[in-house]
Amino acid sequence: MSDHPSSLSRKLPIITTDRLALSVTALMISVAGTSWAATYYLMPLMAPADTMSMGVASVVSSLSPGSIGLFELVWTVGMMAMMFPAIVPVVVFYLRMAAPAEPNPSVAKAVGTPLFLLGYLGVYAGLGLLAYLAVYAAVFVAPIFPVLVSFAFLAPGLVLVLAGIYQLSPMKVKALSYCISPLGFFAVHLRKGLSGSLRMGVSHGIYCVGCCWAFMLVMLAVGAMSLLFMAALAAVIAFEKVIVRGALWFDRTVAVGLIGAGFVVLVFPALVVM
Repeated sequence: MSDHPSSLSRKLPIITTDRLALSVTALMISVAGTSWAATYYLMPLMAPADTMSMGVASVVSSLSPGSIGLFELVWTVGMMAMMFPAIVPVVVFYLRMAAPAEPNPSVAKAVGTPLFLLGYLGVYAGLGLLAYLAVYAAVFVAPIFPVLVSFAFLAPGLVLVLAGIYQLSPMKVKALSYCISPLGFFAVHLRKGLSGSLRMGVSHGIYCVGCCWAFMLVMLAVGAMSLLFMAALAAVIAFEKVIVRGALWFDRTVAVGLIGAGFVVLVFPALVVM
C-alpha cells in the first residue's frame, strides 16, 4: 500500500450535498473573497505605486514596528485569502467530529472554531515575520558584503529550484498527508477544551507551513507578493489539497514547472526584479 498522501483520501468525494460542508465552504470562501479585496486595498499602503518596480525590496522598508506591523497585516490577510479555501475539509471535520465530543458542543463550535483558525493563522504570521526579517537582512545588510551582492541576481532562480526540489521531498509528503487527511490529523492531535482548539489550530498550521513554505518563499522572492502571483499559487495549493489530494503526478508536474522556471530565471535574471 502506498504511503503517498493521495492514498489516504482518494476515496473521499470531491462534491458533496452535505449541508454542513456546503455551509462551511460558503463561509470560508466568502471570508477568503473578502480577504482578497482587503489585500488589494492594503497592498498599496505597503508598497506605494512609485516603488512597485523595486520588487520585494519595496515591501520591506525598515525594522520599525509600523512597517513590520503593516507587513504582518497584509501577509496574514493574504494567507486567509490563499489558504482558507484549502482547509475547508479540516474545519468541516472539526465541526462534525471534534466539537460534538466536547462537554458543551455549541461553545466549541462558536468559540473553538475561531480559536482553531486563530492558531492556524498565528503560525503563518510567525512565518511572515521570519520572511520579513530574512528579506530585510538580504536587502539592507547583504550590501555590506560586496561578494554577496554579486550573487543577488541568482536568488529568484535558486528559490524556484529549491521549491521544485522540496515539492518531492519526504518532509513535504508527510506534511501534506496531514493537510489533506483530517481524520489522520485529528487522530493524532485531538485536544479537548478551547485551549485544545487553539493548540490544534497551531499544530495544523505547522503542518500547513511545512507543506507550503516553499510556495510562500516563491511568492515573496519571485512574485513580490503581487495579487496575480498570489492567486496563481492559491489555485495550485487548493488544487493540490482539495482536488487531486496530493496525487504524485501533480506533485511531479509542479516540481518540474518550478525547477524549469528556476533555470530560465537563472539564465535570464532580468525576468525577475528583486
